[in-house]
Amino acid sequence: MERKVFKVEDIEMPIRIDKYLSSKLKDYSREYIKALCYKNLVKLNDRYVQPDHKVKKNDIIEIFLPERKDYIIGEIKDLQIIYEDEDILVINKPPFLKVHPAKTFDSEITLVDILSQKIPQAQDWPLNRAYLVHRLDKETSGVLIVAKTPQAQYFLANQFKKREVKKTYHAIVFGEMKQSEGKIIAPIRKDRNISKVDGVGKEAITVFKCLSKNNGFSYLEIYPLTGRTHQIRTHLSFIGYPIIGDVIYKGINKIGTIKIPRVMLHAYSIEFIHPRRKLWQKHIADYPEDFKFFLSYLSLEI
Repeated sequence: MERKVFKVEDIEMPIRIDKYLSSKLKDYSREYIKALCYKNLVKLNDRYVQPDHKVKKNDIIEIFLPERKDYIIGEIKDLQIIYEDEDILVINKPPFLKVHPAKTFDSEITLVDILSQKIPQAQDWPLNRAYLVHRLDKETSGVLIVAKTPQAQYFLANQFKKREVKKTYHAIVFGEMKQSEGKIIAPIRKDRNISKVDGVGKEAITVFKCLSKNNGFSYLEIYPLTGRTHQIRTHLSFIGYPIIGDVIYKGINKIGTIKIPRVMLHAYSIEFIHPRRKLWQKHIADYPEDFKFFLSYLSLEI
């Protein structure tokens, strides 16, 4: 636990303590500092305070910064490598593996922790979140590109920003699709940790195709044309076909007596231009066992 002490000397008017500390601690977000306050790790004049507490000139702030656990991981285990060269790593992320630590105090091993063992030089990169150019939710399985150099990270991140990367997802949803294919155009607004379709939100477009349907369920192929948080989950719930296992977005968590362990969403394939070779590549990720089980159990296989 690292301890830092500040004497407030550079303000004229009172200011929220989370805002003041985020201006002093450039490596930490304001959200992270708020979390520290809620965990009783920030003191003002020797008293614990909440993030909205105002500080004034000559106040003394004491803050404790937790250090993430030093994981000893060794080789990558249970992580399927689809493709690797000197610039990139394409993996099949298993469900329940977080891509990176949460904003607050995260003791779980994440993909970033694993990668830090495989690509240790990335710790010295001048870019935030070494390796990462995109992410998948914790429960979502499937294909994920990882950069092995800062140059590759920059090149790939630009492709995502310009919407040049083609992503294909597969999902099992509740309800039999009435149409064989369609396009959802509905703006999305992030509200805390969830997303909502909202007229004041950002543009969001999702194209889908029904691969099969049976017994009140459908098996979909999905192409998100934009990259909003929880876009696929939000859009499918919005049109009345929530992904099974996705209780946050109105999905069922049981079929009869069988519990659905997670959101049944899988990043099936990704297509992009290689950062060094400048050639178009496509990589496909095999389904995990739970996804294959529900396809078979619901007789949705094609």
